Amino acid sequence: MPEVPEPKDMETIDKPIFRADYEMELVDSDWLKGAVKPKRFIDFIPEQCILCEGCVDICPWYCIFMVNPEAVGDSGNVELARQVEGGDILFLIDDNACTRCNLCVERCPTGALVQSEVSGGKKRGARAMGTVPQSQKAS
Repeated sequence: MPEVPEPKDMETIDKPIFRADYEMELVDSDWLKGAVKPKRFIDFIPEQCILCEGCVDICPWYCIFMVNPEAVGDSGNVELARQVEGGDILFLIDDNACTRCNLCVERCPTGALVQSEVSGGKKRGARAMGTVPQSQKAS
C-alpha cells in the first residue's frame, strides 16, 4: 500500500485592515437614482426579435414587457396605439426599473437586444422600443 504524504503547513495570510471611522449620512434619493445607473441603455432591433420572451423571463426587475395591440389600445395612449398594427407586439422597457444588468442582452438568442450609450440626455420612464410582427415568432 502506498504511503500517505505528510500534510503541508498552511500559509498564513494577514487579514485586511478594516476602517471603523466611517460616518453614516443620508443621501438624496434623486442624486442616488442618477449616480447608480451607468450611461448606457438597452436598445432593441425589432427585425431580429423572434418573440421568444427569454428577455422577459430572465429580467430580475420585471421591466421588460411584450404587449399585444389590444392592451395598447386599452391603455388610452392613442398616439402609440396608432403606431401599432393589428398583428404586431409592442416591446417596452421601463428605464426607471432597469439596472442595466445586461442579463436580457446575454439571454437574447438572436442579438435583438444590445447595450448602447446614452446620447442627448438620460433615458427615463418606459420606452416603446419598437413593434415586432407576430409572424416573426419562433415555432
